[in-house]
Amino acid sequence: MSIRLHVSPVLPTEGFTHGFPERTGGVSTGLRSSLNLGKRWGDDVANVERNRTLLAEHAGYDPGQLVATRHVHGTNVYKVGEPLVTDAEFDGLVCDRVGPVLGAFAADCIPILFADPEARVCGAAHAGWRGTVAGIAANVVTRMVELGARPERVRVALGPSIGPCCFEVGPEVVAEFRAALGELTGLVVGPGAGSEFRPLHPGTGPRKDHIDLRVATRAILERAGVRRDLIDDRPPCTRCEGDRFFSYRRDGIEGGVHMAFIGLT
Repeated sequence: MSIRLHVSPVLPTEGFTHGFPERTGGVSTGLRSSLNLGKRWGDDVANVERNRTLLAEHAGYDPGQLVATRHVHGTNVYKVGEPLVTDAEFDGLVCDRVGPVLGAFAADCIPILFADPEARVCGAAHAGWRGTVAGIAANVVTRMVELGARPERVRVALGPSIGPCCFEVGPEVVAEFRAALGELTGLVVGPGAGSEFRPLHPGTGPRKDHIDLRVATRAILERAGVRRDLIDDRPPCTRCEGDRFFSYRRDGIEGGVHMAFIGLT
C-alpha cells in the first residue's frame, strides 16, 4: 500500500506543508509494518531511515530538512536556529524560516501541529498526558509569539492519537488533570458511560475512568489565546484503527511510531 497522509482542514495549505502519516507505505515489518518512523524501540535503523526518506519524497521535502528531537514528555520548546546538541530533548519545536521541516513523534500521544499564516511561523509538539497537563501546547504558542505570531491567529491541529474511548487511566492520573484543569466538562468520563469504552484488559477488574486528552488540549490552547474555531480537535483514535495507525497501548514497544510534520514553503 502507498503512503497515506491524514491532513487537517484547519491548517493552511498555501505557504505550508504538513501531514500526519498513517502506517502504510514503508518497509518495516511485523507490528511495525510498515511506515515506522521512530528509532527508539528497536527497529532496524536502515528501515527507519528508508521510511523517513519515502515520507519526505511523498510529501515533497528533502529528508535532510527534517528537524526532530528526543521527546521526554516534558514542556521544553526548541526554536530552530538555536544551538542544538546531539540527542537534544524537546517536546516542542517552532520555526519562522523556509526549509526546516519540524517532526513530532507519537504512538497514542497527541502530535500537534501549529501555524500562523500571517506571521509565517509554525510549530510542532508531542503531547502525552504528562506534557498535556504541564502545558506543552501553550508553551509552543508562547514561543511562536516570540517569533511574531499572535495567539488569536494561530491554527492548531491535533493528530491521530488515543481517544477517550480507549484512554483508560487510574485515579492518580485523574487527580493530575483535575488539579490542572478543574471540573472541565467532558474531561473525565466515568466507566459506566456506554459500550464505546474499551477496557485495556477485559475481565481483570472494574472499569476505570477515561480521560479525553482532546478536551484537555483544547482548554489549554484556549487559555493561551487560541480561538476555538481554529482548533481541529477530533482526530481518529490510534488504538481503535489498527489498520491505519500504530498504538503503544495496543502493541507495546514492538509496534511502530508516527511522525507528524510541518514546515514553511
